This record gives sequence, structure tokens and C-alpha cells, in this order.
Amino acid sequence: MAAAALGAALVPANLFAQIKPEASRATPPTLIVAISVDQFSADLFAEYRNRFTGGFARLLDGAVFPSGYQSHAATETCPGHSTLLTGMRPAHTGIVLKNWIDLKSPLADKTIYCVEDEADPVNTHEHYTVAATHLLVPTLGERIKRVFPASRTVAVSGKDRAAVMMGGHATDETWWWNGDAKGFASYPSRPAPAAVRQANASIAADLATARPALPMPAYCASRSRAVAVGTQTVGAGRLAGAAGDAEAFRTSPDVDNATLALAAGFVTTMKLGRRATPDLLNVSLSATDYIGHSYGMQGSEMCVQLASLDQHLAAFFKALDATGVDYAVVLS
Repeated sequence: MAAAALGAALVPANLFAQIKPEASRATPPTLIVAISVDQFSADLFAEYRNRFTGGFARLLDGAVFPSGYQSHAATETCPGHSTLLTGMRPAHTGIVLKNWIDLKSPLADKTIYCVEDEADPVNTHEHYTVAATHLLVPTLGERIKRVFPASRTVAVSGKDRAAVMMGGHATDETWWWNGDAKGFASYPSRPAPAAVRQANASIAADLATARPALPMPAYCASRSRAVAVGTQTVGAGRLAGAAGDAEAFRTSPDVDNATLALAAGFVTTMKLGRRATPDLLNVSLSATDYIGHSYGMQGSEMCVQLASLDQHLAAFFKALDATGVDYAVVLS
């Protein structure tokens, strides 16, 4: 797995695999869970590795590659996610940046967003049509479907571009956080299944009240130092949020928790992993990236985020355990 701490959105530094030793596994797992933690760099992992007690700690019992490197320069979310499950560099995936200039584009400014369909007559930058059009290569889910046509692929994320790049062109369900809708959204005319309706109802209930400052583990105290950056102060916050504030929801552990809850909901409602053919569940967690861009990597905000994510992952794995499905997890 490639990684280099180049300071942008996606730095896939660590690869964990929660797997049984091959000698003890009679059959392959029926559910593969591929998780990406956006902006979870190698140095961030190394800094907190000894603090993890939940989901990350459980994955540490598997195979760990703590110091990978990334061979492409554009470490934004979209090109990075386009490499994760294709095995191809951005030069081949077609996703060279989050946005690029195409002089042949019908758009007035010739700027293309990596998951917009600029050929759609109703597409605008403000209300773009999400599509996997610009991804030029197949993903893991598509390759599995070629061998096992009955296989299901699901992708969920806090960002549309992450869900689309991990899922590819032939997903059964693809859903991402939409701040305008204050819930999860999908491709045009895609009806919301029960798992999405339940997730969005839970989000609405959470947004109805203010979120108090989150608990700060004792080891975060040394990282809590207020720093003035223009008109903003960062480094000592605990990610409180006002009622109805979708932006604060997105820039907090809540969006990761909601994404994992939706993923678990799909496992239950679609009965993923309960058939002879393997299913693939793609989960991209975006809060670490949003918090890193908003508050930096070294303050209490990031410390609180990673402590929360560790516990949310533990709860997610516990939910998977309860299904009785034989599953394997890879996290980057």
C-alpha cells in the first residue's frame, strides 16, 4: 500500500488486515470490508498507535504495514481513493486531481470535478450530477462481480468522491453524506432503502439538539494548546456543535459514526456475507480529513477525533461479529 506524508487529503499510510491465518481458514471470507480513513497518515498512526484500545487495537492483532509510501504526488481524496481498490496510479485511473481543467468541457470555466457528469444537461457546479464517468479502470468490486455475478458491492462515505472511487461503476448501493440534505444521498432517482432511511432519521434526531464538547482523554491534555489562526482559534477545542449545524456535524466524529452505522445497516438489511459468493463493503471515513483541514493535526481536536474513531470502529466490528458472518477487514 502506497503512502507518503505529503500533507493533503488522503495519505494511505497503514494497512491492517483482520484475518484468520490461512492454515486455519477452511473457506474464504464471505464479506470483505475495505475501510479508508481519509488523512490517516503514517505519522499520525505512529503518534497514537499505543493509545488505541478499541477497533484500531483489534486490527493491530492482524497484519500491519506501518510505513508504506505513496508513489503519486496528488494526495487529494479523489485521486487517492481511485488507487485504493483499483491497484492503478492516477495517471491510469483518470483521476489526476480533485478538479482539473478540460478545454473541451461544456462548462463555462472548463473546470471538472472528479465525480461530476459535465455532459448531463442539468449539471452545474452548484448542483452537479454525481457519476463515476471519469474513473477509467475497474475497482475490486467490479472484478469480483466478473467472477461472481451474484456478488454485491456497497460503498458509503462522508464524501461523494470517496464513495464513488471505492465503489466504482457497478455498485448495488452507493451513499454519501450530503450537507445540504443533512443526510445521506445517492445517484439521481435512487430510492432510499431502509438502512438509509434509518440512518437519516438518526442524524435528524442528533442534529435537533446541540452537541456538547466531547470528552477528552487524559493523554490529549498535552496536545491541547490554543493557537490563533487569523480570526479562528484552534488546537484546544473539543468539537462541540450547535443544533442544526450540518457543517459542525461533518467536522466531528459524528459523521464517521453515522457512516459506520449506515454500513452496519446495509450488512443487516442486505444480508451481506450470508451467501456463497463474496460481498464487498467499502467504507470511507471522512471526519479525520475534515478535522485536519479545519483544526490541524496536532491539537486536541485530532486527539479527540482519533479516540472517538477507535471506539466507533470497535462498535462497528462488534455489530459485524453479531451477524455471525465470516468477514475480513482491511483498513488504510
